[in-house]
Amino acid sequence: MIKLARIALLLVILTGSGVSYANDSHDDERTRILVTYSDPGMSNAARAGPVRPGYNRRSSTYLVSVNVKRKAKRIAKEFGLQAVDEWPILPLKVHCLVYAVSDDVPVEQLLRRLRVKPEVESAQVLNEFEVSGIPATSQTDPYAKLQHNFDTLELAQAHSWSRGAGTSVTIIDTGADFNHPELKSQIRNHRDFVNDDGVEFTADEHGTAIAGVIGASANNGVGIIGVAPSTQVSVLKACWYRTAGAHAVCNSFTLAKALSHAVESDTDIINLSLGGPSDSLLSRLVELALKRGIVVVAAAPAKHKAGFPAELPGVIVVGADIQSEPDGAARRLPVNAPGDEILVPVPGGGFDYASGSSLSAAHVSGIAALLIASRPGLTRDDVTRLLVESRGAVGKSVNACRALAQLLGQTGCRTDSAAAHSL
Repeated sequence: MIKLARIALLLVILTGSGVSYANDSHDDERTRILVTYSDPGMSNAARAGPVRPGYNRRSSTYLVSVNVKRKAKRIAKEFGLQAVDEWPILPLKVHCLVYAVSDDVPVEQLLRRLRVKPEVESAQVLNEFEVSGIPATSQTDPYAKLQHNFDTLELAQAHSWSRGAGTSVTIIDTGADFNHPELKSQIRNHRDFVNDDGVEFTADEHGTAIAGVIGASANNGVGIIGVAPSTQVSVLKACWYRTAGAHAVCNSFTLAKALSHAVESDTDIINLSLGGPSDSLLSRLVELALKRGIVVVAAAPAKHKAGFPAELPGVIVVGADIQSEPDGAARRLPVNAPGDEILVPVPGGGFDYASGSSLSAAHVSGIAALLIASRPGLTRDDVTRLLVESRGAVGKSVNACRALAQLLGQTGCRTDSAAAHSL
């Protein structure tokens, strides 16, 4: 029996919290900050090993220069900071520490003082993001809309040309049920940057839904088919649930660890079905991913508010309508994709209906995999152009069939006299 629900993303900025290694808790309300120290020799350091649960003990041992350790200790002592956790961000050649700040310390003033210190590479507040779910009303026929996204994207014809073979998509989200019949042969890699609880990882709903939209198995007799059923999916957990039934949250530190891992991998596409405040550390990592030729896809922010990652040039933003600034100047145009009542896998082997721009982004990540599989080396600009030109009209959904037909010089897709082929 299929349970019905509607999942919608609401990404809200909260202030981080922090105390010492010994008794830190995610629920503590005191402020945390992120401070990075340049470590040029880090490229020769051992990669960070398995993570620790929560912030209750240090991350695993890795090589960090003695000079950087001394700098970090000196800064902590000078400013009265308490180390919470640390992690090497290898792609940026920096060592990142999370510090707890006393309640009576003006945070912005502290950050300004830290930023002028020659030892400090960067300093910022640890931002936190929240994911909310909205339950749907019951429907009499849960299968009625089963194929509407498949039909909208014309995936049946698109799959005759490409199923995404040879490509990889990295999902940075909650965990996912990699034992689900639709995903067990699709998820090539999974890693937890929040805790080491495998049961909790496979019980996470949001990542399971995103992975299913992108790469659910084809022709396995189970239930649904992903946009790119032959792509290989990696799930990096950077968001967690504080308590059962609560909203999932993630923060600058966990997202930075996951992004660092993704940038170092051989992934073609990074899916970020999340959003929130501007964040300099995370922005630097996404910009590095783009420079390395990785296609980055993000969900449009709630209520059209700019922030990470949607505000970054080069990121493909999915799900929002055309936007205008108060002075009438056009903003960068996101593309649209199906996001309403999409049937997705849920932990435990079942299915559920879900809605939200997070699913729209997942559809576009899947289409990007179809395109890159058909033409390896395709650039982010090429992918964006093909997506935009595939729309029946401005504001309409992208179309996988027309995007592939344009790339391959094929015919066979539905035609639309209102086709719009420019931004």
